[in-house]
Amino acid sequence: MSNQRIRAYYAAALFNEGEREFNLRVKAMLDECGLETWFPQEDAGFLEDYMDKGMTLAEARHHIFEQNLDAVRQAEVLIFNLDGRVPDEGACIEAGVAYGLDKRLIGLQTDFRAVEPGGNNLMIDGVLDYEIAADIEELRSMLTKTDVAVDLRTDSPQVDLSTKEPTYIAVTGPLGAGKTTLLEILSEHGGWQQLEEPNEENPYLGEVYANPEDLAFRMQVYYLAKRAQQHQQLPGLRGRVAQERSILDDGEVFFAAYHRAGAYGESDLKTLLDMYHGLLPGLQLPDRIVAVDAPFEACMERIGERSREGEQHLDEVLARSIYDGYRDWWNNLGADVIWIDSGNLDLAGSPEDRAEALRTVHDALQVSASTEVAG
Repeated sequence: MSNQRIRAYYAAALFNEGEREFNLRVKAMLDECGLETWFPQEDAGFLEDYMDKGMTLAEARHHIFEQNLDAVRQAEVLIFNLDGRVPDEGACIEAGVAYGLDKRLIGLQTDFRAVEPGGNNLMIDGVLDYEIAADIEELRSMLTKTDVAVDLRTDSPQVDLSTKEPTYIAVTGPLGAGKTTLLEILSEHGGWQQLEEPNEENPYLGEVYANPEDLAFRMQVYYLAKRAQQHQQLPGLRGRVAQERSILDDGEVFFAAYHRAGAYGESDLKTLLDMYHGLLPGLQLPDRIVAVDAPFEACMERIGERSREGEQHLDEVLARSIYDGYRDWWNNLGADVIWIDSGNLDLAGSPEDRAEALRTVHDALQVSASTEVAG
């Protein structure tokens, strides 16, 4: 593994003795954590320092600007001090630049006015992904903790996935396994951009289970086209992306599952697979597969409870064929699968279980990243 230290940029006001003294306390903590910190009041200096060396005021201002801008570009995490009636204007710009460059941002807000209703400007909180420390020690914990913490006041688990480096996962699983719930957790508490399954506009989904012999082939062609479009959009998306099923689910599970259940014959299956294998070489595929797994009986019970349109006609033979198809595919993938045991986790109702699911994804990605560096 690399021993290179994480680079951090500390964005804060530094225009009076109180601010500078507090900044030094933050800097001391960052040094203790082993971060390589760009600290503007020491590293960039002050206007008078450069003017004493012969620069004009305009030259000094631009020199400091260029130094700080380059430091933001080089940083992996930006710490944004929010104290004051409003945050410092320069720190706001630095945070905006860091956000645009997909850096991780953490807020530090010790001001007692933070408890007043309304919070910060929504654009500030949104840029920070609502990750704001209330004091220096909490900031230390955020920077060094690799676990998932559950805030029992809000029942909202929060997870740190280390950085906002581009990562692409596909959340997969049979009907009723809990994929949609896990995606919501990843999106709301893990900072993942969510690519939902294209179901809303699907013209076949409402009737396919009642009439699979007539509609299943056409529905699979529909999903193949829509899913390929999603994959083609991926290079233009920034940050972490979690997709609800990928085109791999279609080609590796669903096509054969409908065929085994008698929805269409060999010729239709071959046509679907030919299209699938023809599309794959031009598509960006997931870095990792997340397998949302539960016993078949639990999946069927959840399907009955949620009463989605068309699922009341779902044949158990088809459901079982899809279920078995997933298990065969996952087993063939081996170590590349991140397993989420939703049969033993209450992802919808338990904050502890939601946090455990996030921790499982986090730990698996951390191990994967470490392996890549070591290799």
